[in-house]
Amino acid sequence: MTTKKQIKALWSELSARHDDIFVCGRYLVLKPQRHVMRSISIDRSSDADYPSFDWHVGHAFNPVGSLGGLAPEPVFLERGKPNRWSQQGFVDTVFDALEHRILPMLRRVQGIEHLSQIEGEPVSLRYQGWLNHEPHRIAILAAQGRFEDVLPIYEEIKDWHLTMTGAWQPGFERASRLGALVAAGDRAGVAALLHQWEEAFIARNRLEPIYEKMPFPCEVGPAA
Repeated sequence: MTTKKQIKALWSELSARHDDIFVCGRYLVLKPQRHVMRSISIDRSSDADYPSFDWHVGHAFNPVGSLGGLAPEPVFLERGKPNRWSQQGFVDTVFDALEHRILPMLRRVQGIEHLSQIEGEPVSLRYQGWLNHEPHRIAILAAQGRFEDVLPIYEEIKDWHLTMTGAWQPGFERASRLGALVAAGDRAGVAALLHQWEEAFIARNRLEPIYEKMPFPCEVGPAA
């Protein structure tokens, strides 16, 4: 299994070369941390010599979200280049992929609107599926101030949580609570709930050192 020592050494070297990287265990998180979370992770796989890397994007106002974002997306190293810890040149191969492809792509994800406009790397159907998952969709649209787009989704799912059990229930309950505020036109209430969720995400993932609290677009006015 890839060791913590290997991960720490690799991330320490990479973060020393870039001033917008925050190391958080096996994750690198781009800073500053605002409404969207962008990270890269090393998977501690069962093969000690063969790590895998993923990049992640997600909304930071997901109250149960992690540094893994909406879905892990693989980082593909250049074919034919070293891809194992034991091979000479492995670190150079990894840094080449991260510095020339992945980090520039993640840096372009600046705002909530970019969650659906990721450019430079393929995005999986799994990511798209989670992006359109009703609780996430309601939160993202509400944060953008697109209340008219929230309403039909809310009307469809607002009572689902009442008959749900298990892991799905809390997410749909939260979505219904947020949707009710949107339906009532309570812009201040929507913003307050989104900030509460975002601050819970920051605390759970220990991102306080890089967090910059910013107003949501919905606090400025309706989306154009």
